[in-house]
Amino acid sequence: MTTPSILGLSHVSLSVRDRAAARDFWVEVMGFDVVVDDVGFCFVLDRGAGLAVILSDHHEQVAHGFDERRTGLDHVAFAVSDVASLRTWQQRLDRMGVPHSPITETDAGHHVNLRAPDDLPIELFVMKPEFATELGVDVCAPMAVIG
Repeated sequence: MTTPSILGLSHVSLSVRDRAAARDFWVEVMGFDVVVDDVGFCFVLDRGAGLAVILSDHHEQVAHGFDERRTGLDHVAFAVSDVASLRTWQQRLDRMGVPHSPITETDAGHHVNLRAPDDLPIELFVMKPEFATELGVDVCAPMAVIG
Protein backbone atom coordinates (compact mmCIF):
# COMPACT_ATOMS: atom_id res chain seq x y z
CA MET A 1 0.00 0.00 0.00
CA THR A 2 1.43 3.40 -0.97
CA THR A 3 1.56 6.35 1.37
CA PRO A 4 -0.84 9.12 0.32
CA SER A 5 0.81 12.40 -0.68
CA ILE A 6 1.23 15.30 1.71
CA LEU A 7 0.93 18.63 -0.07
CA GLY A 8 2.85 20.67 2.47
CA LEU A 9 2.47 22.19 5.88
CA SER A 10 -1.07 23.39 6.58
CA HIS A 11 -0.63 25.19 9.89
CA VAL A 12 1.26 25.30 13.14
CA SER A 13 -0.74 25.51 16.35
CA LEU A 14 1.04 27.03 19.32
CA SER A 15 0.06 27.16 22.97
CA VAL A 16 0.80 30.63 24.35
CA ARG A 17 0.44 32.31 27.72
CA ASP A 18 -0.25 35.80 26.37
CA ARG A 19 -2.34 35.50 23.21
CA ALA A 20 -2.32 39.24 22.51
CA ALA A 21 1.49 39.48 22.73
CA ALA A 22 1.82 36.41 20.51
CA ARG A 23 -0.65 37.86 17.99
CA ASP A 24 1.23 41.15 17.92
CA PHE A 25 4.53 39.35 17.29
CA TRP A 26 3.16 37.24 14.42
CA VAL A 27 1.45 40.25 12.83
CA GLU A 28 3.94 43.06 13.45
CA VAL A 29 7.25 41.19 13.32
CA MET A 30 6.54 38.21 11.06
CA GLY A 31 4.04 40.00 8.79
CA PHE A 32 1.12 37.56 9.11
CA ASP A 33 -2.51 38.73 8.71
CA VAL A 34 -5.14 38.16 11.41
CA VAL A 35 -7.93 35.98 10.02
CA VAL A 36 -9.75 35.20 13.28
CA ASP A 37 -9.15 36.73 16.70
CA ASP A 38 -11.54 35.18 19.17
CA VAL A 39 -11.70 34.30 22.84
CA GLY A 40 -9.05 31.66 23.49
CA PHE A 41 -7.42 31.58 20.07
CA CYS A 42 -6.11 33.67 17.20
CA PHE A 43 -5.63 32.46 13.62
CA VAL A 44 -2.96 34.31 11.62
CA LEU A 45 -1.94 33.66 8.03
CA ASP A 46 1.05 34.34 5.80
CA ARG A 47 -0.86 34.59 2.53
CA GLY A 48 2.27 34.34 0.36
CA ALA A 49 3.37 31.07 1.93
CA GLY A 50 -0.18 29.82 2.52
CA LEU A 51 0.84 29.04 6.09
CA ALA A 52 -1.38 29.55 9.11
CA VAL A 53 -0.32 29.84 12.74
CA ILE A 54 -2.94 29.27 15.41
CA LEU A 55 -2.29 30.81 18.81
CA SER A 56 -4.24 29.32 21.68
CA ASP A 57 -4.12 30.22 25.34
CA HIS A 58 -6.35 27.21 26.17
CA HIS A 59 -8.68 29.47 28.13
CA GLU A 60 -5.73 31.01 30.00
CA GLN A 61 -4.51 27.60 31.18
CA VAL A 62 -1.02 27.70 29.60
CA ALA A 63 1.27 27.69 32.60
CA HIS A 64 4.89 27.79 31.45
CA GLY A 65 7.09 29.26 28.75
CA PHE A 66 8.52 27.15 25.98
CA ASP A 67 11.45 24.80 26.63
CA GLU A 68 12.95 23.00 23.65
CA ARG A 69 14.66 20.55 26.03
CA ARG A 70 11.33 18.89 26.79
CA THR A 71 9.81 16.25 24.52
CA GLY A 72 7.96 17.85 21.63
CA LEU A 73 8.69 20.82 19.43
CA ASP A 74 12.29 22.05 19.22
CA HIS A 75 11.81 25.04 16.89
CA VAL A 76 9.89 26.26 13.87
CA ALA A 77 11.94 27.04 10.74
CA PHE A 78 10.62 29.17 7.89
CA ALA A 79 12.17 28.92 4.43
CA VAL A 80 13.63 32.15 3.05
CA SER A 81 14.48 32.41 -0.65
CA ASP A 82 18.09 33.62 -0.51
CA VAL A 83 20.77 35.19 1.69
CA ALA A 84 19.87 38.70 0.49
CA SER A 85 16.33 38.14 1.79
CA LEU A 86 17.77 36.81 5.04
CA ARG A 87 19.76 40.05 5.37
CA THR A 88 16.55 42.00 4.79
CA TRP A 89 14.93 40.01 7.61
CA GLN A 90 17.91 40.78 9.83
CA GLN A 91 17.58 44.51 9.09
CA ARG A 92 13.83 44.36 9.80
CA LEU A 93 14.42 42.64 13.13
CA ASP A 94 17.10 45.22 14.01
CA ARG A 95 14.72 48.12 13.20
CA MET A 96 12.01 46.55 15.34
CA GLY A 97 14.37 45.87 18.25
CA VAL A 98 13.81 42.09 18.06
CA PRO A 99 16.85 40.21 19.42
CA HIS A 100 18.26 37.64 16.99
CA SER A 101 21.40 35.75 16.09
CA PRO A 102 23.76 36.89 13.37
CA ILE A 103 23.40 35.18 10.00
CA THR A 104 25.11 31.86 10.51
CA GLU A 105 26.29 29.48 7.80
CA THR A 106 26.18 25.69 8.15
CA ASP A 107 26.68 22.86 5.67
CA ALA A 108 22.89 22.91 5.10
CA GLY A 109 22.42 26.65 4.61
CA HIS A 110 22.24 30.06 6.25
CA HIS A 111 19.99 30.98 9.15
CA VAL A 112 18.94 33.61 11.66
CA ASN A 113 17.41 32.59 14.99
CA LEU A 114 15.01 34.63 17.10
CA ARG A 115 12.41 34.07 19.80
CA ALA A 116 8.66 34.68 19.71
CA PRO A 117 6.75 35.41 22.93
CA ASP A 118 6.86 32.57 25.46
CA ASP A 119 10.46 31.99 24.26
CA LEU A 120 9.38 29.99 21.19
CA PRO A 121 12.43 29.55 18.92
CA ILE A 122 11.99 30.68 15.31
CA GLU A 123 14.54 30.07 12.56
CA LEU A 124 14.64 31.84 9.21
CA PHE A 125 16.48 29.44 6.89
CA VAL A 126 17.99 29.53 3.40
CA MET A 127 18.83 26.03 2.17
CA LYS A 128 21.99 25.64 0.11
CA PRO A 129 21.32 24.19 -3.36
CA GLU A 130 23.86 21.41 -2.85
CA PHE A 131 22.15 20.36 0.39
CA ALA A 132 18.76 20.40 -1.35
CA THR A 133 20.24 18.14 -4.04
CA GLU A 134 21.45 15.73 -1.33
CA LEU A 135 17.91 15.65 0.06
CA GLY A 136 16.38 15.30 -3.40
CA VAL A 137 14.25 18.44 -3.03
CA ASP A 138 13.80 21.55 -5.17
CA VAL A 139 15.58 24.41 -3.38
CA CYS A 140 13.11 26.84 -5.02
CA ALA A 141 10.12 25.11 -3.42
CA PRO A 142 9.61 26.09 0.22
CA MET A 143 10.29 23.25 2.61
CA ALA A 144 8.62 23.51 5.97
CA VAL A 145 10.81 22.29 8.79
CA ILE A 146 9.46 21.85 12.27
CA GLY A 147 12.08 20.51 14.64
